[in-house]
Amino acid sequence: MNGATRLLPAFGVLAAVQMIVASTVDGLTRPGYDQARNWISQLSLGPGGWHGTVNLATCGLWLILAALGLHRRAAVLVFWCGLCLVALAVIRTDAGLGFPPGVPTEHTTRGLIHQLIAITLGIAGIGAVARIGPRRVAWPLAAVMTVTFVAASVLVVLDAGGVLPDNPSGLLERVALFAGLGWIGWFSGRAAWDSFGRRHRAGSPTGGAGPGRTPGAAMETAEAGRGR
Repeated sequence: MNGATRLLPAFGVLAAVQMIVASTVDGLTRPGYDQARNWISQLSLGPGGWHGTVNLATCGLWLILAALGLHRRAAVLVFWCGLCLVALAVIRTDAGLGFPPGVPTEHTTRGLIHQLIAITLGIAGIGAVARIGPRRVAWPLAAVMTVTFVAASVLVVLDAGGVLPDNPSGLLERVALFAGLGWIGWFSGRAAWDSFGRRHRAGSPTGGAGPGRTPGAAMETAEAGRGR
């Protein structure tokens, strides 16, 4: 494996940081956008919507690149999450929940497909988190994501139907998405760092094996084994 391939997982860090920062800043600067109520994909709508579209598409691309360097069972799910984000950027969501301001609520086939992709993303993301890293952290985090994502999905339907308007479905979506991307980003960053460390140790006089191997390296290998 060459050096460039070893660093591919680091793109998972970029995906997490970019999504959290870009969507938050964009939401705060878009007139009429309520980050507690509106969903992240709605940032692709209205004036300046290209910011949201580019954010979704590039974050998806970063996850795809990260997955190519993970070489784990969860890499397939991370790859799928990346594809879903790109698809969400291409297949725009419907206007609704009061955004964009002054635009009538839409109910289109395109919007329905967008929603189905979003559900697929949620399931794949929960599965990826559950299979990455130590179970004592991954499983409780996956459980939190499950609860918040399901609650957000139910509440957004109630809001759109006028049963429970102005509820915080957008906030719950952010909790689920940011938690998942944060964990994937952390683990991907560790994977890239460990690969870089192994490459450095391999070039040392001890060859990165036997007595010359550091206790820290042994701990990293053991942790990686438990996370599989």
